[in-house]
Amino acid sequence: MDYRIEEKDAFRIVGVREHMELDIEANFARTPQFWAETFENGMFEVVCALGNKEPQSILGVSTCMNGKDFDYYIASATDKPTPDGTHAYTVPAGTWAVFPCTGPMPDAIQALQKRIVTEWLPVSGYEYANAPDIEVYPAGDTASPDYKCEVWLPIVKK
Repeated sequence: MDYRIEEKDAFRIVGVREHMELDIEANFARTPQFWAETFENGMFEVVCALGNKEPQSILGVSTCMNGKDFDYYIASATDKPTPDGTHAYTVPAGTWAVFPCTGPMPDAIQALQKRIVTEWLPVSGYEYANAPDIEVYPAGDTASPDYKCEVWLPIVKK
C-alpha cells in the first residue's frame, strides 16, 4: 500500500460532531448520512468558512481513543471562534501514516480504511497511537472516480 509517515504538530478543529458507538459497519452506514445532513442543514458552509489553518481541507475526525465509542467531527482546522452549533477539539501532536485515496466517496475511503486495518497495520511494525483518525477532503467532486483525499492513521512503533 502507498503511504508516508509524517510528524504533525497539534492543531485545533471546529465543526459539527456526532457521537458514535464502536461498530464499524453501522458507522460506515451512518457517517455518509451525517455528511448529507450537514450539507442539508447548512452547517457544511459554516464549517468551510472556518478553515484558516493547515490542513486546508474539510476533515472527518474520529476521536476513537477509548475503544468503546467516539465523536466523529466534520470540521476545519482553525483558530477562529467556535460558532453556535459547532464544537472545538484539539488534535494532539503525533505521528501519522498518511494513505492517499482515489475514487468516489464514501466507497473509496471506506474500502481503503478496511485495507489499512486488515492488511497494512498487522504487518507494518506500528500500532494505533492514542490520537484520532483523520480523513482529509480537499475541494473537488467527491463523486468523481479521480477524486483524491487522504486517510491519516495515528501510529507508534511496536
